[in-house]
Amino acid sequence: MQKVINAVWFKIVYVLFLIVLLFPYYRLSETPQAGIDNSWRIGLEMAKAKGLIFGKDIIYTYGPLGYLTQRFAIDTPAWHFLIFDIFFFLNIGLLLFFTLPKLTKLYQYTIHFALIIVISSLFGEWVIFALFFVGIFSGLKFLYTQQLWMLYHSIIIGIVVFYTKANYGIIALGFVTVLLGYAFFSKRLTLKNLIFALVFTLMALALSAKILNTDLFAYFYSSIQATNGYTEAMSMYPSDRLKIVVVSYLIFGLLIAASVFYIGKIALKLKSLTISQLDNVFVISCVALISFILIKYSFVRADEGHITAFVKLANLPFLLLPLFCTDKLMKKIGWGLISCNILGYFLFYQPVFGEVSLSVTANLHRKVYIFNQYFKEVTEAKRDYTKPTFPKEVLSIIGNKSVDFIPNEISEIYFNRLNYNPRPAIQSYFVYNAFLLRKNQEKYLSATAPDFVVYSIESTDNKYAFSEETLTTIALLQRYEPIKIWPNRLLLKKKQQTKTLKLVKQQSTVWEMEKTFPLNSVIKADSSNRKLLSIIKVKTTYNWFGKLLNLFFQPPHLNMELATSKDEKTIYRTVPILLNKGLIVNAKMDDVAAVKQFFENGSVTNKDIQSVRFDEILRRKAGFDKKIEILEEFYELK
Repeated sequence: MQKVINAVWFKIVYVLFLIVLLFPYYRLSETPQAGIDNSWRIGLEMAKAKGLIFGKDIIYTYGPLGYLTQRFAIDTPAWHFLIFDIFFFLNIGLLLFFTLPKLTKLYQYTIHFALIIVISSLFGEWVIFALFFVGIFSGLKFLYTQQLWMLYHSIIIGIVVFYTKANYGIIALGFVTVLLGYAFFSKRLTLKNLIFALVFTLMALALSAKILNTDLFAYFYSSIQATNGYTEAMSMYPSDRLKIVVVSYLIFGLLIAASVFYIGKIALKLKSLTISQLDNVFVISCVALISFILIKYSFVRADEGHITAFVKLANLPFLLLPLFCTDKLMKKIGWGLISCNILGYFLFYQPVFGEVSLSVTANLHRKVYIFNQYFKEVTEAKRDYTKPTFPKEVLSIIGNKSVDFIPNEISEIYFNRLNYNPRPAIQSYFVYNAFLLRKNQEKYLSATAPDFVVYSIESTDNKYAFSEETLTTIALLQRYEPIKIWPNRLLLKKKQQTKTLKLVKQQSTVWEMEKTFPLNSVIKADSSNRKLLSIIKVKTTYNWFGKLLNLFFQPPHLNMELATSKDEKTIYRTVPILLNKGLIVNAKMDDVAAVKQFFENGSVTNKDIQSVRFDEILRRKAGFDKKIEILEEFYELK
């Protein structure tokens, strides 16, 4: 007979031991470095230090607490990170404690330990998702135990996640809202407790927004807007890793098939439906939704940093099935999905991404060093690692005046100790819809526009760099002038007067993909020889197959070919949502010298764009309709 270990102290010691093994950081904080990803981390930290309002002055997927997970201590005291880590690991400890059965046998500890070690070894950067999952777990735990503190714990976690990473936070708060409604419907909550919980949630959100210098409604709305267009703008095709994609989608497909089977089975017996069966449907729906979010996150932008997200993180939502479902088949399916996912990693992911160390002794040996370094940094004074990268002459011109950087390398503002005054959507690759474009345009035309803008040509994902922020570029043409150029950098200075933008003429043409469109160069100058700003807006349409791809995987991809007057043809990847917002086609701007000349003269020698052509990157079946609509617009800047 197996020995039962039911001592609470043993469980607590066991959980503490697991927390040590799970500890993810190597340092309390990181040294700021250059790079596109490091730049937004630096940008958010500098924005917080300047007291900018999130949702209004700053719009990003990370919120006012995001700096606690990004670990760049530019302005943040060390104790902020320490407090957050204590909060995080208290919640992880709670999760680990409640996943143990009340009467725990030695073999159950062994299985629990082995499962946690395997899952945690696959996690990677898991802090926000793990915290998000704790909130879901607590909400479901409340549903089954009716312990009100679990409900309020779920609400608090949802609010913390909301102000840390808004996209997860909106889902977490949505879960809380649905949970409250379902708990009231299933008589787990009285009307009084329901109202009290709703009031608590709203008041906690409002109070925390005030403390965190956040415009709550603007933050909520802009966070939703920031997801609109992400799939199109950021998608990256995993051309050499399709086997990995297939494996993960098969596992996700098994989950969906099992969910449909169970819901269909109880739907046939609708008259005898029980609360227990409804609870199962609620849990299954949570698992399916979280898994769908993970698979989209993994394979929309299937680069090194995203493609492993599903296989690494999906084990947690799968675990909800055996923990909360009362149906024996669904419990077994949950364990089966976890087994398939872990097996899929070792058979298909590990050969690509390298072996995973499951050695507990090696882990403990590494943590001895990490903890020593970690707690040492709590009491250390912050060190300044900045080294100027701009010429002294440029730094002298800018002085203490405010400055922004276009498109992405915000780190240079930090390294050169400049006065940061960002546009709301702080990096160009992130500005992928009309809402974000308008916000940036409004900033540059407002009284709070930066005194200087450092402009660079930096392409992301082989896109045409000059096309990523067309409305912002137009605002720059109205408000700024070039005054200094150095390698791949152009300094723009704000002028006292703003040019007006007047629409002179527009014409629409129905065209076809794979057919060269000649730009109407004659109309670019009228009879008085005015130079006009020429913009095209291209409207494309997905067919039924493209819509399915966009919903369940990633959208079809497009190429754009620009041909100049010297018969030079260059092919770029392009994005339908950006094409629909406009592309400046006077000249091809592929370096800062061309940009400078265009700002000064409205044209670029030998780089007039004569024609444009759009081709789908075909993968077996077309996802776009052949017909496209091209709207040509001609503006006068005066």
